[in-house]
Amino acid sequence: RLTRELLKRHWNWLIDLIFPGFCPICEESSFLDGDHYTCLECLDKIAWISGARCKLCGISMAGIDFQGLFCSSCRENDFSFDEGRCMFALDQCGRKLIHELKYRGARDVIRDFPAWKERVPDFLPFLENSILVPVPLHSRRMRSRGYNQSLWIAQAMVKEVGENSELSDCLKRIRNTPTQTKNDREERKENVRGAFVLKPGVSLERKRRIVLVDDVFTTGATLDACAQILRKEGFRRIAVATLGHG
Repeated sequence: RLTRELLKRHWNWLIDLIFPGFCPICEESSFLDGDHYTCLECLDKIAWISGARCKLCGISMAGIDFQGLFCSSCRENDFSFDEGRCMFALDQCGRKLIHELKYRGARDVIRDFPAWKERVPDFLPFLENSILVPVPLHSRRMRSRGYNQSLWIAQAMVKEVGENSELSDCLKRIRNTPTQTKNDREERKENVRGAFVLKPGVSLERKRRIVLVDDVFTTGATLDACAQILRKEGFRRIAVATLGHG
C-alpha cells in the first residue's frame, strides 16, 4: 500500500509538470502535497455543510437542532423530488472550485472527493443503496464542451460508495436550453420545461431509489425537471445530490 501511495504521488507530480494546473482557490501549483489538486488548507476554507439543513435542497439551517425542515425558498416550491443534499455553500471559495471543474474542465478537481467526504461525513450515507443519475447535457453542448461535469461527479460518488450504489446515464436532454445564469426562478422553470426524457430501452427497477446528481443547486429548476420525468415514468423514490448550493 505504501508503494502504491508513493507511485500515486510521483504520478501526480509528473502530470502536473507536463500539464501544470493550479489550486482553484489560492491559484498556487496543484498537488503541492503530492495528493490533492486543491490545497488542504484551501479545502478547509470552503463552507462545508454539516448538521441541520433543509430537507429538500440541503442548505445549512444554522441554529436549528432538528431535521426535516424546509428553507424559505423550498417552502415556495412544489418539487418532484423527496429530499436533497449538497456539500458546500457557493461562497467565493466554493464558486472557484465549481468554476474550475465546470468551465475549465479540470477533472482533477473531483479526484479530491475522498477528502471532501471527510469534511461532510453524512453525505456518503445519503447516496447508499441508490441509482445515481447525472443531469445530462444536450448533444450539441456536449460536442462543443467535450465533457459533462455532472457525469464526472456521479462517477466519483459511485466510486466512493462502492457496491451499495450504481450509475445510470438514463436521461437525455432533448432541448438545447440557453444558460440559466441570469434567469430568475420562474424563467429557469420555463427554460427547462420539457427538456428531458428517459432514454429508450432503459430498464431500471421502479422501486429503486434514484439520486439525481448535478454540480450546483441554485433554484432547483433543472433537477426538478428531471425528477418530473422520472415521476411520470413510475419512479417513486427520488432524491438530489449536488456539490454546491447558492
